[in-house]
Amino acid sequence: MKYAYINNQKFEIKEGETMLSFLKRHKGENAVPTLCDAPNLDPFGSCRVCSVDVALEENGNSKTMASCHTPVVEGQYIYPDTPSIKSLRKNILELVLTDHPLDCLTCEVNGNCELQTVAAQVGIREVRYPAGDNHLDREKDLSHPYMTSDMSKCINCYRCVRACDEVQGQMVLSMAGRGFDSMIIKGQDETFMESDCVSCGACSQACPTSAISDVFQSKAIEATEKTRTICTYCGVGCNLEVSTSSGEILSIQAPYDAAANGGHTCLKGRYAFKFYNHPDRLTSPMIKRNGEFEKVTWDEAYDHIVSEFNRIKASNGPDAIAGISSARTPNEENYLMQKFIRAVVGTNNIDCCARVCHSPTALGMQRSFGTGAATNSIEDLDFAEFILVIGANPTDAHPVTGAKIKQRMMKGVPSIVIDPRKIELAKYATYHLQLKPGTNVALLNMMLYYIISESVEDKAFIETRTEGYDEMKAEILKLD
Repeated sequence: MKYAYINNQKFEIKEGETMLSFLKRHKGENAVPTLCDAPNLDPFGSCRVCSVDVALEENGNSKTMASCHTPVVEGQYIYPDTPSIKSLRKNILELVLTDHPLDCLTCEVNGNCELQTVAAQVGIREVRYPAGDNHLDREKDLSHPYMTSDMSKCINCYRCVRACDEVQGQMVLSMAGRGFDSMIIKGQDETFMESDCVSCGACSQACPTSAISDVFQSKAIEATEKTRTICTYCGVGCNLEVSTSSGEILSIQAPYDAAANGGHTCLKGRYAFKFYNHPDRLTSPMIKRNGEFEKVTWDEAYDHIVSEFNRIKASNGPDAIAGISSARTPNEENYLMQKFIRAVVGTNNIDCCARVCHSPTALGMQRSFGTGAATNSIEDLDFAEFILVIGANPTDAHPVTGAKIKQRMMKGVPSIVIDPRKIELAKYATYHLQLKPGTNVALLNMMLYYIISESVEDKAFIETRTEGYDEMKAEILKLD
């Protein structure tokens, strides 16, 4: 077991831990102030607000280091709050504030601004430096239907750039210019609308100020309640945090501690929520009478349904009725639906959209792996040494998981995309096999044939983990 010291007090080290994570684990989340650090981004070290003094012996000569990206080493003595460190942090914040609008009372993120919080944490009450050149005249970019930016409030922490690169993998944002002229740009220094932005909102959630936000002002603190829920748009299972006030949804954010999405979500999950109170949405049952729909009570609606079901059963039999349930409801509700159709109505005419699109894969996975559900966790992508995508378009159908796959491909993990179309992942894959539609099985059989004929199969795995391999092998070798 290895140890390091915080203010001369001994604490255990975890393998691969940075000084910042070490300090937070033992002294709490607010042990050290940060600006450029974020839970779902790699350590970067651009702001230096997290600096600490580090010595090799108790109260020995120390060196100032950025704690966010510096590994903690056995025997180190870390001093996070020495007078010199406090002075350094205060000086850094004062310099930042000389080029930042001091309009907190009217700012969208007032009360929820990380810059504001850290400034208070380090004791900023005034800025000692005189007014000089600044960037407060930068125009707002309101061109996009969802994203907004006010770069006069940018502190060049790079969090938005890193979120666009590391979380979504879209590479829309970057830093241009040098020194005093450096600034965040979109695309080729164009507007949000003109850029390749996919409106995932990762940059907005990452931004510690209101330099990048959205039309819903999702970082404002007007909400009186926050509810944790699960997005139902696709099958990833992203956790969402819904902010509401008086029953009205104000904004949606992605929790950093969510296993499936880890602080990320797509355009739909973050911004497509206006349907819940759309004027065209039904708010009560309706029955068509004399060619017009009329609002009725639930009791009237249920009585009408029972009456019509009994009429249809009496005149045409129960098989004239069919039920279709939703794959977006819990399994318990789908069970009740099929029980109602079979036991009450008296027919086996019950279906679900999951059967239509998933039945071939469910059967194949059941026979191959013993279960029709996924056998891997999303976390396994971080350890994958090879990725094969066939018959799927993850960046479109399951955007958050698709972004994770894209990240792995961009980091050089060998990969093959098998698809007649040039889907987004095809641009990042090692190989894109653009086969003719309907030839998937032939292509997979070809792969199996050469794996077997060249004797590169994993014989130990086959002998201990498979059934029916010899029969399959014989059929494949007939393809010669």
